[in-house]
Amino acid sequence: MNSLSPYLKNDNFRIRIADEFNDYLKEQEKRFHSDDCLYVDLHCHDENSDIPDELWGRILRLPETWLDTNKLYKILRQNNMDVVTVTNHNNARSCWTLIADGHDILVGSEFTCYFPEYELYIHVLAYGFSPDEEVRLNHHRQNIYDFVRYAARHNIPLILPHPLYFYTKNENIDFSLFEKFAVLFERFEVLNGQRDLWQSVLTLNWARSLTPQKILAYAKKHNLSPTEFGVDPNRPKILTGGSDDHTGIFAGKCYSKLYIENLAERSKTEKLSDLALEAIRNGNIAPVGRVGENQKLTIALLDYFSQVVGKVSDPGLFRILLHRGTARDKIGCFILSNLLLEMQKHKKTMKFFEFVHHALNGKKINRITKWKIPKDYRFCIKYLEEIAISKNCSTDVFIKTVNDAVLNLFTDLNLLLIERIKKAAEKNKHLRIENFSTAELTRKFEIPSQMTALFFGTDQNNKNLSNIKIDQILDTLSFPLLISATLAGASLAATRVLYQNRGLLNDFAEKIGKNRHQKRALHLSDTWGDQNGVSSSLLGKLREIQRLDLPIDFLICHDDAAEEMNLRVVRPLTTVTLEKFGGQPIRIPNLMEIARIFYEGGYDRIICSTEGPMALIAMFIKQKFNVPSYFFMHTDWINFIKNTTDLNIHERDRVRRLLRAFYNEFDGIFVLNTDHRKWLAGHEMMLDKNKIHLAAHHSEPRNYSIDPIKKADIVPGANQNTPVLFIACRLSREKGVFELPEIMERARKKIPDLKIVIAGSGPAKKELEKLMSDAIFTGWQSKEQLAALYLGLDLFIFPSRFDTFGNVILEANTHGMPVISYNCKGPKDIIIDGKNGFLVDTKKQISNRIIKFFSDDILRKSMKNDSFIRASEYQAEPILRRFATDLGLEPAPVMHPHKSVAE
Repeated sequence: MNSLSPYLKNDNFRIRIADEFNDYLKEQEKRFHSDDCLYVDLHCHDENSDIPDELWGRILRLPETWLDTNKLYKILRQNNMDVVTVTNHNNARSCWTLIADGHDILVGSEFTCYFPEYELYIHVLAYGFSPDEEVRLNHHRQNIYDFVRYAARHNIPLILPHPLYFYTKNENIDFSLFEKFAVLFERFEVLNGQRDLWQSVLTLNWARSLTPQKILAYAKKHNLSPTEFGVDPNRPKILTGGSDDHTGIFAGKCYSKLYIENLAERSKTEKLSDLALEAIRNGNIAPVGRVGENQKLTIALLDYFSQVVGKVSDPGLFRILLHRGTARDKIGCFILSNLLLEMQKHKKTMKFFEFVHHALNGKKINRITKWKIPKDYRFCIKYLEEIAISKNCSTDVFIKTVNDAVLNLFTDLNLLLIERIKKAAEKNKHLRIENFSTAELTRKFEIPSQMTALFFGTDQNNKNLSNIKIDQILDTLSFPLLISATLAGASLAATRVLYQNRGLLNDFAEKIGKNRHQKRALHLSDTWGDQNGVSSSLLGKLREIQRLDLPIDFLICHDDAAEEMNLRVVRPLTTVTLEKFGGQPIRIPNLMEIARIFYEGGYDRIICSTEGPMALIAMFIKQKFNVPSYFFMHTDWINFIKNTTDLNIHERDRVRRLLRAFYNEFDGIFVLNTDHRKWLAGHEMMLDKNKIHLAAHHSEPRNYSIDPIKKADIVPGANQNTPVLFIACRLSREKGVFELPEIMERARKKIPDLKIVIAGSGPAKKELEKLMSDAIFTGWQSKEQLAALYLGLDLFIFPSRFDTFGNVILEANTHGMPVISYNCKGPKDIIIDGKNGFLVDTKKQISNRIIKFFSDDILRKSMKNDSFIRASEYQAEPILRRFATDLGLEPAPVMHPHKSVAE
């Protein structure tokens, strides 16, 4: 699956920074002659990194790796490392063990040091120390200043690895930290095999910008002495490379070339580890390798998780409850430990993870085992064999193969999962979602607090999920579900780790004035090309975004739509048609495919317009990439449920609370009317008013090539003087269409020849046709057909109390047609009573305004002119530029003339 679209901008952020960093690496490759260089991976780990820095790892008693020391040594030597070091966290046990076994080893360790004024932990690589010095370094690491001073006094060279990645709960880290880094450290790791390009390029350009004048100015500003920390301000910063490998998969793939003059002669009489230490001290280092972005870390985490499943043991409930950490951390660890322990009961799942670990380390599955694999799962073996074979190829080929295989594996597992769900639904037709009404779905949407009821079911006639036996469902879906969740989880965790400090990275780029991440939003929607107002408004937005060249791309899931500029398309894994909702299709997209598109497209924020599967994907992407997320609210679900179901207030409150939790997951909510803004900020929803943005749909320019329809051509027996009402909408109960018969009956008492044309389709059409046999039903109309109707008929009637905006109001006004509507949210922000339409409170008032309108020729003429004027106040450019501003994509534009939007 190729996620790179021909419609991506040529100045794509990721392409630019990749080119810049590759140019730097090529430059470094030529810096020293290889005959005078030692190759050493200055940053790697094995099983003695047994106390992780990550809180969850400590709670669950999981080491960072189970990689055997001798195996790591062997891998590094096989990958042509001349000198070996093992930089475990806060200890050099592996180095001392290898030395005791007779190997020439560069002693090293990665110490976790505390920065007191920032409440910050940073990692520092140290080399060439003795056992006694290791003890002192561990003592001094509680204060970074003491640690670096001690190292300087004892000529222990230090490297600051991944300077833009560290552990802290302090959200107010500022650039002063990096000013102190410049004074404290002489060497910086610019190439880290487990970090991403953006961090690497930022580190590179920052370190290169550190002139002697800057370093001395920082030293003076913070009252620090560079020489006290072994830093020569007049010496350019030294840049290094290392794999930061924890599993052995990438050990020795990112490394440093250490230049030693007259190496061939000196190596005859001196240990290579001593020569390497000398080169590090002298700064004769050139980084070599490539940055794997999140792909490398995903592979490493997948391998790690494959081992965790088999090695984890019950951490104990008391340990979880009494350990440091927030309630959220403890709940997360409790759930994760239970999932892991549950997986150990599933033989197929355990065997699969064993195969994954072997494949990532280049080991293929033997033939006898392959024959035993059930037919349903043989595609898994195919992808794992591709991975195993690629391990013997170049690093680039291996990384691409693994990531393509993971995406394909995730896709096929989801297809298998969907197939099994469909089979289960066929056996249990009462559980099929398309068979439920809104009220039934709402009543079912509850989980019993009694765990036995949840997992073993109950004989009671419960309305919630307690009559669904979770254990039986999990048993049927366990393998594809667990493996899919693991693949998605590894991808999420890997990228989240890289971007946990995204805000800092953005600020850092601004500060150094280089490598600013492009500002570009990906806008997800479940509906596109469907017969509804949301779909129509989104298509109109796309056209204007294309015209204005705004940095927003839509992404849709559709069976046959084609990509174009600013529109990305993925194909659905499956589609569910909701017959009880007017045949609305629910298309299920591929989560991992969309995540890859987001990453490779260089997007930095996500928007969603619908509460379907795309909303869940938007929340996943927010967590994965640590980006701002926004939701564009088109539907008033509470009002919809109130007007279309018999749910009581307590059942409706369940939906309200769910929506409140849902909306709170987003950093910003766009609403289309002032009532919704007040409701979301009020006591029922309690959202921060600063994250609620008032938006609007725009009016589309009139197509002057379209002529008005002649009334006689649409209404039998009519002439141009016949009074004709018009309505265009989805024909469903919540749209108020069943109020039309009473409204027409009352109005006809004064206007006997009054006619009505009804455009649209929907679940209420047949019933409405029976009630209004003399009405003209046109069915769903194209945009051009609607324009002719707006131009040729007289007055638009809009009896819905449900719509959050009312696109048809603008459409009618654009063509000079006034609108009668209830004085409710949406319409009341657009209609100025007596100008471009009428605002009323009752059906009787609608009838009275119809009579008034057709009884006054002057009024009709003035309202037609006022309709043109009102529609012109909803121009696309100011509305969309305001939208871009609220997304943080553009500076504030000139205020929009429509008062509600400009507020």
